[in-house]
Amino acid sequence: MANEIRVPRLGWTMEEGTFVGWLKRSGEQVRAGDPLFTLEGEKATQDVEATESGVLHIAAVAPSSGGVVKVGAVLGYLLAEGESPPSQASEVGGDSGVKKSADPAPLAAPLQPPPPANQKSESTASPRARRAAMHLGVDLVQVTGTGRTGRIRERDVLAARTDLTAEPSAIAGRSVPISAARRTLSERMLAGVNEAAPVTLNFRADATELVAFRTKLKSSATPGGPVVSLTDILLKLIAAALREHPLLTAQWRKDELFFPSDVHLALAVDTNAGLVAPVLRNVPTLSLDQVSVLSRALIERARTRQLTAAELQGGTFTLTNLGAFGVEHFTPILNLPQSAILGMGAIRPEPVMQRGEIVMRDQLPLSLTFDHRVLDGAPAARFLVTLRDYLNAPHLWMDSLLERAANSQTHIPS
Repeated sequence: MANEIRVPRLGWTMEEGTFVGWLKRSGEQVRAGDPLFTLEGEKATQDVEATESGVLHIAAVAPSSGGVVKVGAVLGYLLAEGESPPSQASEVGGDSGVKKSADPAPLAAPLQPPPPANQKSESTASPRARRAAMHLGVDLVQVTGTGRTGRIRERDVLAARTDLTAEPSAIAGRSVPISAARRTLSERMLAGVNEAAPVTLNFRADATELVAFRTKLKSSATPGGPVVSLTDILLKLIAAALREHPLLTAQWRKDELFFPSDVHLALAVDTNAGLVAPVLRNVPTLSLDQVSVLSRALIERARTRQLTAAELQGGTFTLTNLGAFGVEHFTPILNLPQSAILGMGAIRPEPVMQRGEIVMRDQLPLSLTFDHRVLDGAPAARFLVTLRDYLNAPHLWMDSLLERAANSQTHIPS
C-alpha cells in the first residue's frame, strides 16, 4: 500500500509553510530516516525525513521551490517495488493544499531529471549542499566540488553563493515572495508594538573592566578551545541580573503575570533569511565557556538555516547586539510573550570625570525596551543599575555566579 508523504506541522500555530525543495528524486529508493524534502515553517527551516521505506513518487501537483503548502497536503508517495502510484485524482482528493508562489521565477529551480553521464548534475552534491543552493539561489552546475570525487559540499555552495546584499543588480526590478518565516517575524514585531505597551530606557555603562576581562580571557584561551566574546560575557551577567530582578522575565497573561522558573536567553542573529533569535537555556547554570560554545553553535546553525523549532522557543529575555555596525542607542522591539529585550550598542572610549580628573573610559550604550503593562520604569532602571555593577567588575562576579545561582532562590514580587 502506498504511504503518503504529507506536509508536517513544524510549530503549534503553523498552518502553512514554504516548500524549499526535494532532497530525493522521483523513482529513487528511500529508507526510513532519509531526508526527503526541506520545508520552511514559521520560525525555522527543517529537512523532513521519511517515516517509511520505499520508492519515491513525487505527485504531479507537488510544489516547486518557493511554493506555499498547507499543513497536511500530500506531496507524494513511498511505494513498494513494482507498485503503481495512485491516480492524480486520488492523490490529492480534489485539493492538493498547494499554493503557487507569487513569483513566477523561483529563486532556485526544483530538482530535474538526471542529465547525461558526461554532465555535472545535482546528484553529485550532498543533501546539505542542495539545501544551501536552494536557499541561496545557487546553480549547482556552476559550482566546483571539493569533496571526494568532486562531490559538492555545503562549503562549496557558500563560497559560490550570490550575495544579494553585495550585488543589488541581482534583485533590482524583481518581486520576491515573502516567506512564511518573514511573515511570522512581521506579525510578531507588530504584536510587540500593538499588543504591549513598549517603553525604552537608554543607559550608558562603563565597560572598561569588561573589555579588559575579555582581553585577558582571549590571551589565556587554550588553543582550539572556546574564545569568549563580549556578548558571551554579557549574556552571563544578564542572566545573573535577571535572577535578582525576575520581574523582567514576567509574562503578561489575561488575568495574571506568569514568572518562568528558569532563565532562557534568546540571542538575536542576523541571517540571509532575516532575523532569528535562538535560545540558550538555563544560562545561570552554564559556565562562561559553555555559554561561548553553545552561542556559537546556535549562531552557526541560524546562519546555515539548520535551527529546529525547539531552539527558537521558550526564551524569557532577549539580547540584540548592533554594536558591530557602530550603532549606539536604538529601540529594540519586544518579542512577545517576553516582557523585555536589551539592545547592546558599540563600545567606544569617551572622556569621563573620575575622582576629579578627566580620563578615557570605554562606554557601553544599552537600550532596554520593556512592557509597561508588566513593570514600571523604576524596576527596569534598577535592573540596569545591577547590570552596570556587574559590568564594572566582571572578574569578581564571574567566579561566584554559578555557585550563587545554584544556592539562591528566586524572589517573585507580590
